[in-house]
Amino acid sequence: MKKERYMENSRALHDELEGIVGETGILPEVRIADYTFDGYVPKTVVLPASVQEIQDVLRFAAKENLSVIPAGTGTKLGIGNLPTKVDIVLSTTRLNSVVEYEPADLTVTVEAGIRLATLQAELAQHRQLLPLDPPYSDRCTIGGIVSANASGSLRLRHGTARNQVLGLQVVHTNGTIVKSGGKVVKNVAGYDLNKLYIGAFGTLGIVTEVTLKLSPIPVQEAILTASFENVQDAVNTGLNVVGSQMLPMFVNLLINFEAGGAIDAKRPTLVVGFGGDPETVAWQLEQGQGIMEQNGALGVTITEGELQRHLHRDVREFAANAERVIVKLNLKRTDIAKFALQVANENADHDVQVMTLLGSGVLYLAVPVTSDTDFQGLAERLTQLRQSAMEAGGNLIVENAPSELKQNIDVWGSFGDATSLMKQVKVRFDPSGLLNPGRFVSSI
Repeated sequence: MKKERYMENSRALHDELEGIVGETGILPEVRIADYTFDGYVPKTVVLPASVQEIQDVLRFAAKENLSVIPAGTGTKLGIGNLPTKVDIVLSTTRLNSVVEYEPADLTVTVEAGIRLATLQAELAQHRQLLPLDPPYSDRCTIGGIVSANASGSLRLRHGTARNQVLGLQVVHTNGTIVKSGGKVVKNVAGYDLNKLYIGAFGTLGIVTEVTLKLSPIPVQEAILTASFENVQDAVNTGLNVVGSQMLPMFVNLLINFEAGGAIDAKRPTLVVGFGGDPETVAWQLEQGQGIMEQNGALGVTITEGELQRHLHRDVREFAANAERVIVKLNLKRTDIAKFALQVANENADHDVQVMTLLGSGVLYLAVPVTSDTDFQGLAERLTQLRQSAMEAGGNLIVENAPSELKQNIDVWGSFGDATSLMKQVKVRFDPSGLLNPGRFVSSI
């Protein structure tokens, strides 16, 4: 009877959960729209204030067979296939404290709901930062970043979120607390369970605490931009910079993207970031400009100070455009030019924007959608592009899309023999399939 009552009466569910998290732990109904995704409106949004409350909510959900969608501020809710059931969205935003910070050790432990921007402001007081620059940087939480393995352009210098995480605390659906890794950089003993949870999109457990490696803030930063006559010249030049001794922070290629008017949207343009002490940055700029000019750059511009920060922000937020379908291709570096040229030519009439992270083999597409968009036709084009990427040893993921497109395409694609293993892991960690049901690879 109780399960049926929850299905028919969200008030009953609200009352039960209020007994666990208190009145302030239930998001007011007028704000539930903030956590609506893919056209699904959750029955309720809970905001636990402690790990104990998360345990109790998960135990309650397991007992009543209610699905739980993990979230922070909701910036990653658009990622994934259409869910099979949406009952409770569990937001960690009230778990937002710095648990332990040792500047001398370049490590910090935080609760999962702390915003990246808040953490960076705290770290900046000690001239340190977390070297990740994912989109939605002003709103995204550390738990969301870790669960999605969101990294950004700085992955060229510092690696992905997987490389920054030293330890995790996770709550499983039966209420069990699991700790993996540790709080020191040289923590190498035992199985690396961190990797299971990072990038699992909350399908195995709720991340509640994260220990991270930090880096010093560069004394000086600057960006070199250079436009080219064609994509091949731009890619070749960018790969030369990546393979040089300059150690750039990022090397990105932008096509049909204005970046606040700082670059020539009509031509393929390299955007290369440098950081370090003033002498090193001056040398990097000189060397980078020389390589660009030798490879046929039509114009090279040095951007520093406030303009540099604005340009870096525009590059960082490329994939944060909610009005466009965001597509991510993971490719070999040697295939970047081929695919960048292919998608630019095939979509010349569709106002498609392209950004590649040249050193990382990542290519992003931002495809505009309107009320007149042929989603079936778009799905067919993306399926063909995915097939080409797979034949080249890569893959294609649709990171953000309206439900009309998701009805016509699996956003993750096929992972072959690995799918069976992932399903076994899912059953072991979440036997009732309560966490993010249907949204991960192969609708896990």
